[in-house]
Amino acid sequence: MTKLLISVKNLEESRIASYTGADVIDLKDPSIGALGALNVDIVHQIVNDVNGSITLSATVGEEHETIDALVNDIMQYANLGVDVIKIVVSELFKQTDFFTKLHKVIEQGVRIVVIFFANKVLDFNLIARLKACGVQGVMLDTQCKNVTLLQLLSLDTLKAFVLFCEQQALVSGLAGSVNKTHINALLRLNPGFIGVRGGVCQRRDRESELVSDKVLEIKNMFLSYNNTLMQNRIKVLSVAS
Repeated sequence: MTKLLISVKNLEESRIASYTGADVIDLKDPSIGALGALNVDIVHQIVNDVNGSITLSATVGEEHETIDALVNDIMQYANLGVDVIKIVVSELFKQTDFFTKLHKVIEQGVRIVVIFFANKVLDFNLIARLKACGVQGVMLDTQCKNVTLLQLLSLDTLKAFVLFCEQQALVSGLAGSVNKTHINALLRLNPGFIGVRGGVCQRRDRESELVSDKVLEIKNMFLSYNNTLMQNRIKVLSVAS
């Protein structure tokens, strides 16, 4: 079943996300872009506070001039105790030694999720190559937060993405200015997780504070959908028997 990922920027928000039922707490700084890396001291606080009770992911930023600089950031956040590191598709992926160096990181036990921006070409061949390299999952997100994922990509395209990930045995993620009006449509696609930030903040402003009631509302939508799905499966099994 689809998991709920909530992005947070500090310890207080991490606690809100945990208490209101997030399945994954994602660490990022929304003031410095779509995938701003959160200050390592704050990451350390959250890791210690969570103490392994919930999955933590973290972005490492979008601007790396070299593969080694990217790898250093990946290892820094992994060594802090973050469970999953998120990196974005960039020009570095075209360098001849990129996949060799990424594979070496993964061989050390680091779990990687790669983010594709929805305003750029969705390269299914690259997804397959990432699977061969050992990444855990891939995710679609928006680079500019004034448009939503569903404004950039059709439901048919999103479904094709999710299905391809399933075929490759990769976890799929959908995010990008997602709010409660999008949740049911995205749940029907059955991705591995759906990521939310702005849609659960004050005034839907991703740089403002997380609102517990909004997180809880979306979590309840997940629970309601999953309960209905389970009931339908039970009915089918009953008829079949």
